[in-house]
Formats: sequence, structure tokens, C-alpha cells
Amino acid sequence: MSLLTAAGDRLRRADGLPAVLDAACDAFEDILAIIGAYEDTTTRTATAIVFLLAATQAANGRDAALFAPSLPPGSLRPRPATGQPQRETTDDITTAVADLSRLLASRLAATATIAAAAADRAASNDAAHCARQVTDLLTGENP
Repeated sequence: MSLLTAAGDRLRRADGLPAVLDAACDAFEDILAIIGAYEDTTTRTATAIVFLLAATQAANGRDAALFAPSLPPGSLRPRPATGQPQRETTDDITTAVADLSRLLASRLAATATIAAAAADRAASNDAAHCARQVTDLLTGENP
């Protein structure tokens, strides 16, 4: 899960509202890439449905962050080509995505508290909510 590990590291290092929003958008994109690579290969219908619902929430979170006025135009860093992901177990994917989603929710919620503009606060809170939904779906913590 090096893609998700790198996304988490970048999110932890992000300093300031624009950098956190940019890292969050990329992290949501990385979650979508990982889930997309695996949702069609799972043989369990229930797992495929959970992955689909989690991907929907990740897309919603990315879209919410995209509406933040403080999000810089374009990316603060070039996006590397992801290539073919390594084949991990469903449990490994679930754990890695849930961990990154928890971090996303935490960083975005913290960013919302310091954002000066109401639109930035709303976008950060909405994206944090979506990240929590991804975690809840994958872990079953709050069904």
C-alpha cells in the first residue's frame, strides 16, 4: 500500500490550509485508485458493495475539498503515475484505506477550525464527514 502510505505521509507534512486541502484531494484520489483496482476482483458481493459505497464517499470528499476557495489552482506537486498496484488482500486494503480515511477526517476537521473563510470551513467539514463515512463503511464502526 505504498501509494496510501505516501498519501498519508504527505497529509501529515502538509502545512497550512492550501497544502492540507491539496494533499486531501490527492489522498481521496489515491483511495479511489486503490479501491478501483480491487472492487472488480473481489468474489464477495458484500465486499464489492462496501468498496463501491466507500469509493462514492471518497469521490464526494474529493469533490467537497475541490470547492474550497483556498485550494490552490492545479496541484502543489506533480502526480506520479501509479502503475499496477501490488496484489494485497481485501483485509490489507480495507485497513490501509480506513487508516488513511481516519487521518483525512482528522486533518480536515482541524483545518476547518482554523479556516478564515466560511466556504473553506464548510468544504473542510464536508470532506472530513465523507472521510469518516469511508472509515465507517470499511470498519463497520458506525453502521
